[in-house]
Amino acid sequence: MTHTVIKVVNLSKQFKSKQILQDISFEVKEGYCLALIGPNGAGKTTLMNCLLGDYVPTSGTVEVFEKLASHPSLKEKVGILFQENQTEQKMKVSELLDFQKAIYPTPLSDKEIDDLLQFTEQQKNQFAEKLSGGQRRLLAFVQVLVGQPDILILDEPTAGMDTSTRKRFWEIIAELKKAGKTIIYSSHYIEEVEHTADRILVLHEGKLLRDTTPYLLRSEEKEKVFTLPADYLSVVKEQVIGDLVVKTDTLTFTTKQPQVVWNALAAAQCPIEDIEMTNRTLLNTIFDMAKEKDHENV
Repeated sequence: MTHTVIKVVNLSKQFKSKQILQDISFEVKEGYCLALIGPNGAGKTTLMNCLLGDYVPTSGTVEVFEKLASHPSLKEKVGILFQENQTEQKMKVSELLDFQKAIYPTPLSDKEIDDLLQFTEQQKNQFAEKLSGGQRRLLAFVQVLVGQPDILILDEPTAGMDTSTRKRFWEIIAELKKAGKTIIYSSHYIEEVEHTADRILVLHEGKLLRDTTPYLLRSEEKEKVFTLPADYLSVVKEQVIGDLVVKTDTLTFTTKQPQVVWNALAAAQCPIEDIEMTNRTLLNTIFDMAKEKDHENV
């Protein structure tokens, strides 16, 4: 039976008069992959800093391995990948990895590092700053793994990665999960989270809206988003719809009665190839709300 490695109880964090996190509670079991989802400003990075012990909670507690998150003994047990790539200048990839190995008492072997990174000898002997953005991101991730931490905290880990590098990243994550590592990461890629996380925490404006799983999130009530020719506006207006947007030659709307709308369009002889239909979930709604708020503040 897996045991709890992280316990957050009634966590709130405030900077001066600004409330960043509000009354958040959750636990994480050993070997779980937990995704933090939410728009910019939701509090994801602040929460990660509290888990690392870098921020002291305004109220509530954060425990890691039954110790306060700020306990010095946890530094070797928890690895962090920051959101921004911080590539050292004028150092070769091999030099960076050798330096990283020298820091820790039981680092990964050269073979283990090579298996993770899958760089050519030429890539290992070039300056790290000359790598592509995705390769630098993968290198930064492997640097975090060199010390063999038990818990990994990854802030937007796949940002800037191309498709092949992102695929390699998730292959490594799968291997780490099998090895019993606990992983917490933030992401804006909803589809990615649904395929990789065991649990999902949905944050919005510093509050925990959902503590759920990909399966349960997918099974929540969804709205359907329709896009079709503007010629069928009169048909659509007779249905139970929302968020109607009419453009020159197309219209878009949401509905929770897709079958009824579909039947009406079929009766009006709307060609099926002219109809586009997608899902709109809670996460889509939250991100859309955040985009509207950002636009209003510009």
